[in-house]
Amino acid sequence: MILFVSLFSSPAVAGEFSGYAEAKGFVYPERARGQSPSVDGWGTLFNKWEEKLGEARLTASLRGEWLSTDDQGVRLLDPADRHFRRPPFSVQDFWLRLPLSPEIDLQMGRFQLGWGKTDGYSPADAFLPRDLTDPYADEKLPLWALRLSGQKGDVRYEAVGCPVTTPWRLPVLGSRNAPINGEIPRGVSLREMDSSPPVLGFGAIRLLATFGQWDVGGWVRAGIRPAPILEFRTDQAVETSGGIEIPVERRYAEEEGIGIELSRVVGAWVIRGEVAGLFSRNDHLGNAAIGSLSAEKAFGDGTLLMTLAGNAIDPPVDEILLFDRAILPALITAWTRTEEWGEWKTVWSVGLKHGDGLVKAELSYNITDVWKLTMGGEAPYGSGAGGFGALDAARRLRMAIRRSW
Repeated sequence: MILFVSLFSSPAVAGEFSGYAEAKGFVYPERARGQSPSVDGWGTLFNKWEEKLGEARLTASLRGEWLSTDDQGVRLLDPADRHFRRPPFSVQDFWLRLPLSPEIDLQMGRFQLGWGKTDGYSPADAFLPRDLTDPYADEKLPLWALRLSGQKGDVRYEAVGCPVTTPWRLPVLGSRNAPINGEIPRGVSLREMDSSPPVLGFGAIRLLATFGQWDVGGWVRAGIRPAPILEFRTDQAVETSGGIEIPVERRYAEEEGIGIELSRVVGAWVIRGEVAGLFSRNDHLGNAAIGSLSAEKAFGDGTLLMTLAGNAIDPPVDEILLFDRAILPALITAWTRTEEWGEWKTVWSVGLKHGDGLVKAELSYNITDVWKLTMGGEAPYGSGAGGFGALDAARRLRMAIRRSW
């Protein structure tokens, strides 16, 4: 990275600096298992720096956080996000985009990747790690990777090599935010074992092309599936003063995937579809055939988006433990709109197998050009056998105030 910066560091212009500071508070009507507090706090300081170095572009950002819960780890910095708790400081961006020719760009370093066509749920993003410390935020984790991208005529291509696995980060098992909360008997606690995930990540290739009104693409990927398989080691359970303690291991399986995607504008709607086959020789994961279909329409300054997603193959283990597939089949409806005074958003997600669901609502008010006040809430409901219903004890109200620069 330093070598490339040195080679392309002629006539630099002034860098752009941006960021924000935010304070959030959460209020929970229920105290899960009598342990989790009724009020949580969360503070964030984020700074981003972008610099043009000749034809290249360098971007770097650092995030500092404070959480009042047990979801924050003791490590001050976890550069590759391989630990199972959220660190106080994290590198969100540190990448260089370098044009190799008028048609080919090379991006290397730490950046976020997203291939999904269907917002809400996309099988093309199944290989990408997520941070579910806040299960409703569904935040993507950045990767250390190399990406080669380009375009020739109507054909676009992209190749990604991720040499280091960044695993999913799950909520504290046994807390109100962990979907398996309702399955744990009273008097039983879980002890998460800090196992090291595999080093090697994955490789992937994607091709896209435009044919008239159609946009068509395909991809293949192979490597480590970053979403862990949880194994409850009841054979190693111990009796403590507080009850029975069960160790929980995290294991990671290799998985290959192939998918196709297409989209088209039909009148006022944009229709998108994806189908993917995911294959694993691991008996505790198995194969999956996941499809998603979405329809999106603009309403003034707002957008209505509906996504239907499902898995044609029943998972071989308890689906509630497969965090990336637990909600399937599901219908997700999201409506967002920007107003003169701010913006609002509503989301209704329904698990079609167990009839459970999640209602989310958020309203943001622009106090000034740099200050914003946000209020909202999340209300999961229904059967605890479903991915949404299992979060029943995590319904909450929240408020946040942000200062941007």
